[in-house]
Amino acid sequence: MFTGSVQKALNTLETQLGRAVVITDPVEVANAALDGRGRRQGRAIALVRPGSTEDVVTVLKVATQHQLIVITQGGNTSNVGGATPEPNAPDEEAERTLILQLSRMNRILEVDPINNTMRVEAGVILQDAQDAAAKVGRLLALSLAAEGSCQMGGVIATNAGGVHVLRYGMARRQVLGLKVVTATGEVLDLMRGLRKDNAGYSLKDLFVGSEGTLGIITEAILTIEPMPRAIVSAWVTPASLDHVEPLFEALETACGPGLTAFELIGRAPLASLEAITGLTPPIEVADWQVLLDLSDWQLDTAEVAQRLEEILTPLLEQGIITNGAVTYDESDREAFWQCRETIPSAVKRQGGNVKHDISVPRSQLTTFITDTVEALQNAFPGVEPSIFGHFGDGNLHFNVGPGAVAFPHEEAIHRIVHDRVLAVGGSIAAEHGVGSLKTDELARTKSPEELAAFRALKLAFDPDNRLNPGRMIRL
Repeated sequence: MFTGSVQKALNTLETQLGRAVVITDPVEVANAALDGRGRRQGRAIALVRPGSTEDVVTVLKVATQHQLIVITQGGNTSNVGGATPEPNAPDEEAERTLILQLSRMNRILEVDPINNTMRVEAGVILQDAQDAAAKVGRLLALSLAAEGSCQMGGVIATNAGGVHVLRYGMARRQVLGLKVVTATGEVLDLMRGLRKDNAGYSLKDLFVGSEGTLGIITEAILTIEPMPRAIVSAWVTPASLDHVEPLFEALETACGPGLTAFELIGRAPLASLEAITGLTPPIEVADWQVLLDLSDWQLDTAEVAQRLEEILTPLLEQGIITNGAVTYDESDREAFWQCRETIPSAVKRQGGNVKHDISVPRSQLTTFITDTVEALQNAFPGVEPSIFGHFGDGNLHFNVGPGAVAFPHEEAIHRIVHDRVLAVGGSIAAEHGVGSLKTDELARTKSPEELAAFRALKLAFDPDNRLNPGRMIRL
């Protein structure tokens, strides 16, 4: 039974938006309040599924009037508790929490190949946006393992990265304009789509990576890129972990920005992949392997493949690499990348692990891996780090499993990994965001002045702390 004020708010929303938009069925609400990893069950009073920016305005105005908390949810793919209510929220908070799902706002509003831009609503699936760009010969460079389910609003709100950050940068670099609804239901229309605009503060950049704590993104203008004429993939075995950096440097020197992806993958995640899915890489599994893409905007695929083989052959002769496979066949390339992108779901199905999304200077990366693995195994015999990620930009998913062994020591494992990240000048939140799981760590790792600036921004845009409270910064 809802309180009088909450019931009145739900009745108002049903009247103004339609009964189908406001869902109070306990099963549906509970499903939406369970995080994407299936580990954190929150509580809420209802789901609201707006169909437009105007609907979101209505929701926020009603929420303001009745002091409701609003948790914004896209594809619910967050790994840091960023899109669902807190499991341990007090009754008073849970009984006035709405989950705002943006999946109905899924229109691709415009694709402009002359200006190289795309205008989308927040609920558009990333893969659908990629496909729309490809139809006009353009590339939407954001590419994530969750691209078949994550939504553009969430991608932008977490400043997501992915496999192409090395060449194209994070989501922030690809956002030209935003439409945002504030906590009180006002619309900030920042949809200019300009590459040069120094007329005042860059407000849009405040909302990229803000994780729904400052306002709700409802539309975006994104940059799209010329589609490469050729993309060639290679799966390569470095002679050791210490040989990964020389391999990267040789490719970067020879290819410059044509090196568009460089993924490091350890033996453990590949073992999980094979055990759960039967998928295996195209060459014999080793302790460390690299999956890379080489792109070119002038040469054809056969020429690029030949060029890549000419780069790799002397590295084989020098003992920097010991094995490799190169392909420009599209079905083979998809098979290569299916192995990489299926790793997270395979690990989850095998029992999960303690996750870390960290970045460190690339010059420190191999030493960091060696030292941290040793520290973890000394502290907790039986744990096995499962490491993979974006070596080229210094970002690794440094996960520790198996879950049955690691979960009882989760906080201590976080401390060991994060202390070593900070010791080499790294970040504890590279591309997944802070959410609610890393707020204490953020408070430990940021200066008092930086934390004060965070709080000032939060209070300026959301003085009542009703948008995704407890995420990013605790007031």
